[in-house]
Amino acid sequence: MTIAQIKYFVTVAKCLSFTKAAEQLFVSQPALSRHIKNMEEELNIQLFVRTSNGIRLTPAGSSLYVGMLDMYSNYIEMVQKAEKIQKGLSGSLKIGILDQTNVADFMPLIYRDFQKNYANVDLSFQEGSFKYLLSELYAGRLDMIFTLKFEIERKESIIYQYVSRSKDYIVMSKFHPLAGNESVTLDDVKNETFVLISEEDNPESAPLILQICKEHGFVPQVHYAKTLTEQILWIAVGMGVSILDSRCTLKMNPDVKFFEMDSNWDPSLVVAWNQNNYNPLISVFLKNMNQVLGLENEDIHGLNLEMH
Repeated sequence: MTIAQIKYFVTVAKCLSFTKAAEQLFVSQPALSRHIKNMEEELNIQLFVRTSNGIRLTPAGSSLYVGMLDMYSNYIEMVQKAEKIQKGLSGSLKIGILDQTNVADFMPLIYRDFQKNYANVDLSFQEGSFKYLLSELYAGRLDMIFTLKFEIERKESIIYQYVSRSKDYIVMSKFHPLAGNESVTLDDVKNETFVLISEEDNPESAPLILQICKEHGFVPQVHYAKTLTEQILWIAVGMGVSILDSRCTLKMNPDVKFFEMDSNWDPSLVVAWNQNNYNPLISVFLKNMNQVLGLENEDIHGLNLEMH
């Protein structure tokens, strides 16, 4: 038995008229009669009693109608739900945001507009470390993440788009002896302790900073923090200096000084996703975000990256 047969049977049973049912189904009456007859033969059940005054359901047909009406209604509902999900009109989208990253200037705008246009979508957010966000993205437990470009730009299967161009700064407590200077360079902090994030959490950050120090002719003393949150805490209390981007929440702390510098990497904020994640809401969210933030001309990166 096919869905089409169930549809024909349910429609005839509702109308109790082959003529009216054929009109609703956009088929000829003889064709509809043949479909019902074939169904009766397949089931070996008489579904309708044909009389001079029309048709009526047999007791067996009436019982089948009750069950198939629910079945067909559930089928239609499931198909409609699947179509909405495929079109990005409903479903769920899980988004990760890098710990200690300031998104307050744009994320509420995106969230409000998205919820207005896609009220049936369950949109959720969670913070996490570099390592956590990337592992959850690969595992499919996060659909998209907001993180820093240099962290994910060479990761296998990861696609990304710029959200906000960021700069790097030499960062220290306002109580540091150098904090009163108008500007601070790497050469000025060569004898300072650098607070860096561990390579276990972020394998990209520390090597990049150590390399640029080496290019300036020194190897700094280093204290490694387990997470970005811990790194920021240590800097805030004055345990050393570091290099952080302009999206870091620490930049809003009046007790911390930021001195702009040129770096050899790009610390810009990007939104990234796994190219093997086929959730249609990814493209829906991206389109909505770009419209809200005026980023329609931003390119997608990473699709043709060769990994070694």
